[in-house]
Amino acid sequence: MVKVKAITDHRPTFLKTVYKYDNLIELMNHERFINVGEKYIKYSPESWTVYKMDKSRVPRFCGSYETITRAIFYARLNR
Repeated sequence: MVKVKAITDHRPTFLKTVYKYDNLIELMNHERFINVGEKYIKYSPESWTVYKMDKSRVPRFCGSYETITRAIFYARLNR
């Protein structure tokens, strides 16, 4: 199963949730490690946000979700 990349965050809620779904998520230190055309997840206090890295290395917003499982599901669609 392909893991979805997530940008590391220092917040305890993020860390607890990501370690719980360790088999589904691969942590990245920075956006520069995301490949062109790849979707990834970022955490904000209200939601889990999915972005896609475009050709010019600019993150494009793809959606915002209340749970990490929905964000993972969406990030896996249309790979």
